[in-house]
Amino acid sequence: MARSRNTLVADLLEAADTRAAQTGRQNLRETAMRRALSSAYHAAFHELCYVCADQFGVWTKGEDLREPVYRLVDHGIARSRRTGKEAAGIAPDILRIGTLFKDLQEARHSADYTSSAMPVSQGWALSQIAEARRIVERIEAPTPEDRLKPAILLVTKAR
Repeated sequence: MARSRNTLVADLLEAADTRAAQTGRQNLRETAMRRALSSAYHAAFHELCYVCADQFGVWTKGEDLREPVYRLVDHGIARSRRTGKEAAGIAPDILRIGTLFKDLQEARHSADYTSSAMPVSQGWALSQIAEARRIVERIEAPTPEDRLKPAILLVTKAR
């Protein structure tokens, strides 16, 4: 697997794995599965943020330069811009990443916001964690030159 230079991504995926291995009472396990899914989603989201900061040359700069660019990425915009015609116009895989990200975001919303009466299984949580890893790999896969247009797409306004 391609490894992000953003250590938060690996840490969030590790936290997701740890939570998904939770044993004990049913309610405790289910809560852990919900948190595991949220951590996995945030790993993918932070990978998008990292790519933007890296592509704009501020990842290795001071936090005063890195943080504003890193925080430009918005959850809703990441979802909509990466699944639209602009993404498809860059490359088919950019659209595919957007679709996978959208699906993971929907799974995270389901885990975070649905009633506790709606169970979250360990199998489902593990499948979503694996999906988050695949998204991170796909985001990391292109050359730095090929990551620039998708990064611009994430932080600019549509006109």
